[in-house]
Amino acid sequence: MFTNPEVPLASLPRAADLAWHALHPRFVARILAQRAVSLGVAAVVLGAATVFMFVEQVWEAHATAIARTIWGLVICFAAWRLIWPLFEVPRRGYALRERDIAFKSGLLWRTVTVVPFNRVQHAATGSGLFDRKFGLATLTVFTAGGGGGDLHIAGLGADRAERLRVYVVGKAGGTKTPEATPEPSAEQPPPDADAQGAEQIDRD
Repeated sequence: MFTNPEVPLASLPRAADLAWHALHPRFVARILAQRAVSLGVAAVVLGAATVFMFVEQVWEAHATAIARTIWGLVICFAAWRLIWPLFEVPRRGYALRERDIAFKSGLLWRTVTVVPFNRVQHAATGSGLFDRKFGLATLTVFTAGGGGGDLHIAGLGADRAERLRVYVVGKAGGTKTPEATPEPSAEQPPPDADAQGAEQIDRD
């Protein structure tokens, strides 16, 4: 007989109760290094444009005021780009539960994304030039019907990212609906095998 009992709101799990894991300590340095290079290139281009403006006497009457205004805005923008990760990155984190993986981010606007393992199609790891320099990688989790990946966790250690990928794929492959769950057999691992796997990942 079909039943649909009401779920008390007080019994719903809270995101604050999750055991959030921080990203790799070198992730902030990796972001700052990439942004410093980008800002350095922009500063060289802007400097060349400023020299050209004075040499060719472009906007001669207002050249100094224009240059000061532009450089002031650039310095403010560069300071914001370099300071922001120091406060925002520590607010990011991920959590593993028996049936899903969660990721939180945001300083002013907080976002929590939860992906159930029974929706996962596959997972992949990737690393760019700066990631490899700092020994980091990004874990991307793809779900059914998703586009370019429904969950991206950047700033993981390369080894941690790969172990998480293997763990998520293993959980996704072993997740069954209640109707399709087979009866326990001697060949199946003990019930706490997945929990032991998660604890092993956390210790690395």
